[in-house]
Amino acid sequence: MERPRLRPLEAYPIDVNGQKLLVLRDPSGVAPREVPLRPEAVAILQLCDGESTRDEICAEFKRRYPRIPLERGQLDQLLGDLDDRLLLDSDKFRQHSAQLFADFARSPVRPAHLAGKSYPAEPDKLAAMLDGFFAPPNGPGKEPAQKSASGKLPRALIAPHIDFNRGGAAYAWAYQALAGAEELPELVVVFGTDHNGADAPFTLTRKHYETPFGTMSTDAELVDALVKAIEERQGEKAGAELFYDEHHHRGEHSIEFQMVWLRYLWRERADAVRVLPILCGSLHALIEGKNEPSHDLRITTFLDALKRLTAGKRVLWIAGADLAHVGPRFGDEQPLDADDRGSLERRDQATLQAAARGDAREWFAEIARERDVRRVCGLPPIHHLLAAAEPGAGELRAYGQCPADEAGGSLVSIASMIFPGS
Repeated sequence: MERPRLRPLEAYPIDVNGQKLLVLRDPSGVAPREVPLRPEAVAILQLCDGESTRDEICAEFKRRYPRIPLERGQLDQLLGDLDDRLLLDSDKFRQHSAQLFADFARSPVRPAHLAGKSYPAEPDKLAAMLDGFFAPPNGPGKEPAQKSASGKLPRALIAPHIDFNRGGAAYAWAYQALAGAEELPELVVVFGTDHNGADAPFTLTRKHYETPFGTMSTDAELVDALVKAIEERQGEKAGAELFYDEHHHRGEHSIEFQMVWLRYLWRERADAVRVLPILCGSLHALIEGKNEPSHDLRITTFLDALKRLTAGKRVLWIAGADLAHVGPRFGDEQPLDADDRGSLERRDQATLQAAARGDAREWFAEIARERDVRRVCGLPPIHHLLAAAEPGAGELRAYGQCPADEAGGSLVSIASMIFPGS
């Protein structure tokens, strides 16, 4: 810690009583709390590059900001506080994370990480919360226990992965078809955004997903068959790479939220269903290289194997996917006004038309054309669902824009889409 370094973290600005602060957030969930910092603390941390000593940081800060005193004791106190909060690349952080990941590796289940944090951990309270999302005017207006007209299981659906408090009604529009379906699938394939994944296009786990309503059981045999198929085509290293970032499953919410809804709707019947949770890494490198997923052998080999191994099964395909992330919260200079929100909706709707046609290639191309300026974090899971499920035409059931800051100048857009079964 003589040469302190800040860990890779998310940062976004907030305004508290007219004072500008910068909030640090750990997307991995290892550091559990967000930390707001005043401008002078931010200026100090910009000098914590892992190469400068503490004394050199003090000296450089004094050179840059001669009117703001920084004593060594002040620096030590700030760094000690951040280290206690697990935000520095230090021995304390490495020991803590190693223990977390070791515990996760030994566990046969993936615990409900956000139960009691993002949603109630008590089944009755959680059920009441989810029941309420079906109520009009925002919900679809049907209680989940009621049967739909057709009673058929949809082929696929796209649901948000934003927190329930903001996106609950959109989840209800997506999952309404499951509430009314008389038949159950043999397998549910759930593609979720890996918010920490940059390199690996897919990350698997054999662990079962716990929810407050019970456990969704992962199809470990299918996982093993997928690994074998990848190794036959690309070698043992490629198979092992599917688990290099398995610990990302521990804190990632994009799949957890879907598992909660599945178990809530099916209750005890869910014991007969197996799931395949797949975290999807970024496709940004393909956009930057003006390439496309069909030219990436890692992606095509995996999806081809998945299609072959699920052929003939009754499969429900799900993408847990949000859309745009825009405004100062995500790095844009200006907050969005009413005209910007209207423009965003038009662009989102145009992009969603490609998804509604079931066209994976055009869905990717629509976002790549503008170099993903909207930061569509659901790009990978929706692409992979469309490419693997080949669901045909779908129906947009809901669209919304959720505030990402108190001022409302930053937004996350979401959508729900259903692809009917045959």
